[in-house]
Amino acid sequence: MTLRELNLNNSQCLRKILNVSGLQNLETISFQHCKNLIQIHDSIGLLSKLKILDAEGCSKLKSFPPLKLTSLEQLQLSFCESLKWFPEILGQMMNIKVIVLKGTSIKEFPFSFRYLTGLHTLGIWGSGMLRLPGNIYMMPNLSEVYVQGFQLLPIQHDELNSTVFSNVQKLRLIKCNLPNELLSTLLMWFANVKYLNLLGSNFTILPECLKDCHYLSSLNMNCCKYLQEIQGIPASLKHVSALRCESLTSSSRIMLLNQVFFIVFVFILHSI
Repeated sequence: MTLRELNLNNSQCLRKILNVSGLQNLETISFQHCKNLIQIHDSIGLLSKLKILDAEGCSKLKSFPPLKLTSLEQLQLSFCESLKWFPEILGQMMNIKVIVLKGTSIKEFPFSFRYLTGLHTLGIWGSGMLRLPGNIYMMPNLSEVYVQGFQLLPIQHDELNSTVFSNVQKLRLIKCNLPNELLSTLLMWFANVKYLNLLGSNFTILPECLKDCHYLSSLNMNCCKYLQEIQGIPASLKHVSALRCESLTSSSRIMLLNQVFFIVFVFILHSI
């Protein structure tokens, strides 16, 4: 069949997507807001020409078939409220550049997530517990990570590799419950980060390893009300904000003030 687009949006009677292996020319398949959809046939993950796969708003869908979609450019899974697992990736998929997940129940990512080798932006909004993919720092093109609203869980130790550093330049961990040990791990992985935003996150120590982020120029710690201690700041820092950090020790406040004075001094020198 030469069918290239299949639109099943808002089909409230749709409970299952059956075998689509006969539709090998499909480039777009969309079943947005099919509120009663509970099952998707594995064949949907094997359509070699598929570019857009949109399942946004399928609130009863609990699982998604493995994906081997070498042409896929867009994957929409937001507001699949019952979806607990990100789908397995069966081989390299280079064409997806952005993945945004809002309002799902996804708590973990498979090790195969790293096969999304073209990914440059990962955004995850939600609540509850979340374990970040333990190998995202190995993804060659990933440059921006945005996570908001989660209690972040420790990374599985069998996925750690202290000899590899990520190319991520923008890291936003907004309003997250963030264990100190995990923050240290992330900063060691993302040592090349330029922009770090920890707005409203719950952690108590900004670790000494932050000094090894030699490219960091902007740091936002506003509303980190449990932050007590800052153990190190890189010399590269040009913009820092720590408003409403109510628990910060006097020594850490002095460290921040010294950094602010240094920034102003360098600015004056460059202005002369």
